[in-house]
Amino acid sequence: MGLWRRGGQRTRGEHDEVVILGREVIACAYPSELVAFDDVACDLRRGRVPSVRRTRPPAEPDALADSISPALIGVLQALAAAVGSTLPTLPGPLTEPGRRRIATLLNRHPGAAALDPAEEDSVHRTLVEAAMTRHALSRDNAEQLGTAVIGALRLRADGRL
Repeated sequence: MGLWRRGGQRTRGEHDEVVILGREVIACAYPSELVAFDDVACDLRRGRVPSVRRTRPPAEPDALADSISPALIGVLQALAAAVGSTLPTLPGPLTEPGRRRIATLLNRHPGAAALDPAEEDSVHRTLVEAAMTRHALSRDNAEQLGTAVIGALRLRADGRL
């Protein structure tokens, strides 16, 4: 199980890998959200369900007014649950080897192989659907979130994250 930091403190918990991947996504795609993400991750660690909350007014005109962090944590938890489930909860042509590859990427196992395009598409659709239905993100924001997660998984497969 991985470690993550909050206020300089090292902690362990059941959501570590989701939090670590989420922080990687935030750092790459939404760097202005790092403080908000750490707050949401801390709430999750304490057993609180992340909720959508207002952050400070965005510094950039194109920035989101609401924090993306609760939705990101939620969709990553949904992906982790879908990959761990024996039910066919991921759309598309995802085989058992594909599920294992996603699980190795989520858990940062050494030698994790990259997903093929069909598997990436399946994961992306799962993330977008969860972001729109469970977290009420617009299609554009959900697509952007899904693309950011796929990008982080690609970087993990390349050994760069």
